[in-house]
Amino acid sequence: MTSDDWHDILTLLTIVILADKRVYKEEVDTFVRTVKQLNDKISPGMFMTEGMAFDWFKSNRDRVRGLINSPDADKRIKVMIVRTRNLKGKNEVIAAMQAIANADSDFHKSEHNIIRRTAYGWGVPYQ
Repeated sequence: MTSDDWHDILTLLTIVILADKRVYKEEVDTFVRTVKQLNDKISPGMFMTEGMAFDWFKSNRDRVRGLINSPDADKRIKVMIVRTRNLKGKNEVIAAMQAIANADSDFHKSEHNIIRRTAYGWGVPYQ
């Protein structure tokens, strides 16, 4: 997996956090934990700590917020999904997205939509 793939995956995971316009500590904590688990499982050759995952989130949340609020958000998200469609571990990424969405006990429609859209684009089962 390339660093560009990771950038897209981390962006998609961050979109799940920001999709409902609220950021909860539980979601960020789950992001950090699941990013480390994903790294260990699908890209063990790339070094990623929980601290690095948290730093990535802090450094990129405003960029991702801007992406979500941009007029061409749908197109930009689709490009990320298409670019990563041959990624190893897509099921694990979808599971991580679901874990983040469920972390605050409020599975918002906007969170469901981004997960559904990603799963569909990757050909991964999702309900």
